[in-house]
Amino acid sequence: MSKKYKTINLKFNNRWTNSELNTEELNVAINAEASAGWDVVSVSLSTLFGYPQSALCVYKKEK
Repeated sequence: MSKKYKTINLKFNNRWTNSELNTEELNVAINAEASAGWDVVSVSLSTLFGYPQSALCVYKKEK
């Protein structure tokens, strides 16, 4: 059984000085991939001076 992987860098639409992570935006992106059969492997946040800028999401699914 082999798997394939996909990585998406989700850039947040908020201003860079917004310290709140937009979890709704992240949920929409993750759920969109899940409905296409992808499973989340990991999510890593990128920050600038402590402010969230983007989320790097890694997914996998069976070939």
